[in-house]
Amino acid sequence: MKGISPFIAVILLIAFTIGIAGIVSVWLTGYTRTTSDIVSNQSTTEIKCNYGGVSLKSLRYVGGNITGKIENTGTISLDTIQIQTLFKNQSSLKTSLCGTASSPYNCSSANLSLSAREIASFNISIGGSNYDDIRVITQCASVYDTVDASEVSS
Repeated sequence: MKGISPFIAVILLIAFTIGIAGIVSVWLTGYTRTTSDIVSNQSTTEIKCNYGGVSLKSLRYVGGNITGKIENTGTISLDTIQIQTLFKNQSSLKTSLCGTASSPYNCSSANLSLSAREIASFNISIGGSNYDDIRVITQCASVYDTVDASEVSS
């Protein structure tokens, strides 16, 4: 039995190499495009969030509830607003707020939005008075405000 000629072997090896390079090229192009889109979206969000600001005001603890006001102090709209209660035993409770600034309410998935300079009042149940901090958080990780329990009136 005879083998293939060296010329045919070289041609097959070159064809195989070009085929593999084509497959890798298609995959690499898609991967690069997807990664570039993700980085671009995250960068846009971070740049936008630099113009955000939020403040907790007039906090009051009465009978297991915290009431107060959230003010958007920035120049962009803030979404997905939640109140996070940090307790002395290192646990925490996130309360999602829904509705509109004029009538926010507790819900399972936050959708409350505040336009620039808009203020919303809230009333949430936190159970007991063993909390350390009250924090408002938004869709922007760098846009939040924390108030110490000593600053909350009774």
